[in-house]
Amino acid sequence: MLRKFGVIAIAAGAVLAATIGSSASATTVRATAVSPLCKQAGIGFAGPLSGPASFLGNDQHHWEALFLSSWNSGKAIPGVPAGLKRVKLKDALQGDSQLNPQVSATVAGQMASNKSILAMVGFAGSNENLGGGPVLDRAGMAYVSGSATVDELTSKLKNFFRVVPNNAKQASVGIGYIRNALGLKSGDQVMVVDDGESYGVGIATTAQKLLEAAGAKVDRESVPESTSSGTADFSSLAQKAVATHAKLVYAPTQVASDSQLFTQQLKNAGYTGAFMATDGSLDSTSFKFPGAYISFFGPGITAISKSFVAAYTKKYGAKAASDPFGAPSFVAAQMIGVAISKSCAHGTTSRAAVAKALRSVSLPTSILGHSISFNNAGDVRKGPARGVTVFKIQPDGTYKQVFAG
Repeated sequence: MLRKFGVIAIAAGAVLAATIGSSASATTVRATAVSPLCKQAGIGFAGPLSGPASFLGNDQHHWEALFLSSWNSGKAIPGVPAGLKRVKLKDALQGDSQLNPQVSATVAGQMASNKSILAMVGFAGSNENLGGGPVLDRAGMAYVSGSATVDELTSKLKNFFRVVPNNAKQASVGIGYIRNALGLKSGDQVMVVDDGESYGVGIATTAQKLLEAAGAKVDRESVPESTSSGTADFSSLAQKAVATHAKLVYAPTQVASDSQLFTQQLKNAGYTGAFMATDGSLDSTSFKFPGAYISFFGPGITAISKSFVAAYTKKYGAKAASDPFGAPSFVAAQMIGVAISKSCAHGTTSRAAVAKALRSVSLPTSILGHSISFNNAGDVRKGPARGVTVFKIQPDGTYKQVFAG
């Protein structure tokens, strides 16, 4: 019996050893296995792909697509660490948020329910982020905008990032430039007109404070921006600007055609002062009034990497590549790509891991010609402090850069 039990014990030991060995092997396999999302990860895009501001959204999406093709092909991209192991990326979902906060909330829900999406480029507009951002925050998804500039977005939204300066910075640079260019003095009359949306109201309010601090008399007005259901009308304000002898009309809006209409109605009313729009009007196909000024949150097209402008021109045409509005969205996608790749260093990732990694991503340079990192204390550590440019529209409708700071 002892011998029999011994045989049984030996056999049992062999089985146990085999089981332990098999378990250890399985553990090793699991430890070294790479998550599918670290082989190919999805990113989303959200912006106005239809409606009056569709030019801006489509331009941004095209620049994001150029990044994805460059990244996935292994092309050298300014600022990407040479030794970084790139995770392949796919354009998993394009959301048409239409500059509408309600629509943006729906788009955000679609992004959140798509498990392949680790982060999103967008939203384009500040009001879109206020509408859709809370939905993405609840889903733990980071979203990086190439154009949303309202100051408080970085304090109100947990996972919102931007690669462009905020409204306070743009207004400061724009108003500082235009005061000097026009020789505005204390007591001079100016008109500040917002578009009724969070973006326009925010930057107009900052501009008003700066002008009043310099001694200007400010007439503050508001006209709702054009939408698919209605067109703005500035004719009464144009007449008022003439009657009050305004030397400057400062009018931020997200719809470039509104700036074109406003300047034309000012001219028809006999206005001879200056006009300054902001980044939402940077569209030479829709806003081309000679002599008007535009402040913008990024560099001019001549400052952007020539090789990538050439690639964009080849794919989308010379006219599409003449305006720099969409280029920051290339960098927004790049920040996400680097964050995803870093989060996959050990073979696994998640939305939370990507959001955490984004906070430490720092590019020594970019296609925009300057460094990018989310470490600007003036913008709650989530946006750059530099990059504002001022353009003046020439007689032939082209945009001439007159200041960069």
